[in-house]
Amino acid sequence: MSSLKQDADPAHEEDPRSRGTGSLALGVLAVVAFGCPFLPEALPPLVRFLPLYLVIPLGICAVVWGGPDLWRARRGERPAPVRARIGVLLGTLAVLGPLVWFFFYLGAG
Repeated sequence: MSSLKQDADPAHEEDPRSRGTGSLALGVLAVVAFGCPFLPEALPPLVRFLPLYLVIPLGICAVVWGGPDLWRARRGERPAPVRARIGVLLGTLAVLGPLVWFFFYLGAG
């Protein structure tokens, strides 16, 4: 089957409701991982501090996965993907949050 027939085939079309879901999930996970040190002290340190190592990679992945959906929407090919936009926003906050905290820590110390 040629690629033109595959592109025109409605069975290969992506569900518009699922656009940006991966970006949203990764952004939420990154923000949740950033809040893990604030969990009760009764939990083991591994549970409280290990997710901090995943904040920046999860945030970067959220931005990278949501970016193509936003670019396609800007070109007018698809309607604006709200989930992708929120995922990119949360991913950006998850990347900038630790960096701002780190530079504040360096300046205060």
